[in-house]
Amino acid sequence: MAAICGRRKVAKFSTNFVEYSQTFVYDEVRYHARYDVEVFSHNRLNQAKFPFDKVHALNANHSLLGKAEWLCYGVTTFSPSHLRRIHQGNFDLLHAHFGPGSIYALTYKSAARAPLIVTYHGYDVPVLFTRSRYLPKFWRYWLRSKAMLNKVDRFLAASEELAELLIQIGAPPSKVHVWRLGVQIPAIDHLPSRSGTNCLMVGRFTEKKGFEYGLRAFGDVLAQGLDATLHVVGDGELRPMYEALLKELRITDKVKFLGVMKHEDVLELMLSMDVLIAPSVIAKNGDRESGLLVAKEAAARYVSVIGTQHGGIPEIVDHEQTGFLVPEHNARAIATYLAQLLKDANLRKKMGYRAREKMEKEYDIQDRIAALETHFDQVVERCRY
Repeated sequence: MAAICGRRKVAKFSTNFVEYSQTFVYDEVRYHARYDVEVFSHNRLNQAKFPFDKVHALNANHSLLGKAEWLCYGVTTFSPSHLRRIHQGNFDLLHAHFGPGSIYALTYKSAARAPLIVTYHGYDVPVLFTRSRYLPKFWRYWLRSKAMLNKVDRFLAASEELAELLIQIGAPPSKVHVWRLGVQIPAIDHLPSRSGTNCLMVGRFTEKKGFEYGLRAFGDVLAQGLDATLHVVGDGELRPMYEALLKELRITDKVKFLGVMKHEDVLELMLSMDVLIAPSVIAKNGDRESGLLVAKEAAARYVSVIGTQHGGIPEIVDHEQTGFLVPEHNARAIATYLAQLLKDANLRKKMGYRAREKMEKEYDIQDRIAALETHFDQVVERCRY
């Protein structure tokens, strides 16, 4: 193991580094202050957009042997290249993102003679107790989950609900901790000028995002005679259903589908938005949100959030203080609060400032990474090999 004095080293396992939907992994490796990070991945993605020097990615080797190793790693989780680097790296700690990523990291835990921490983000816990575990892509994760639950040294859950689910499936309660993702707090010290008519939803068009209920709520608000525009960022398999719903509600001209946007463009768009609608629900396959980053990013820009009582959203939104919380699947409740916010500029302003203040106190990324490194320190000290 690396010497305790000086900077410690962490081997971070991320299956695909970095997908656009997982920019929080990239932000994390950049904001580490006391740990040097090397990333071990199957695939290196979007390298020009997310540059980071210390990435060991198997798809970067285009030789015949490299391609064979890439295939082997995908099937067995074993890579001679990764094993050599783990032996050479003298790492203090292994850290994996998502439950399936823990299975890759387990392969190298003994070789590293170092403890393993895994961060769980949402779908990766319920998949182990729902029918999703029978899907081929989750077989290995399910079959090795018992070993994972026994061998992981600390489980970090992105919400209180996820922590409770981890304990229910067999994680030792003493090893389960809540660690919430942070966001970058923009350097703006006042609420931007806004029209009072712009609403926003952001996310993939999947069942758990609950956009159907946001669209229905927005239609209800327009039917009340209020003038507003709903901007929808994202795309996915449910788009035809959403477009049909807009026609049914006769609000097509008031809803703008903006498609998939660059992260920085979404953040810029938020500056002109008045309300973020986050109508997430538990999907039929058990998939759910943990800590919804888009809600944090909007709140950091003085945007009031209407969210559901779902996953980690109640930890982000303080009801009637920074925004509003409603039951899942309840378009009428969303519409009630949306109309209230659109009608009352003073309420939007008051909630916007409170939302920003909450993000500064609880979700600043530098503070959250400092908390993560404290978890690292505790595990390294307690699990010396």
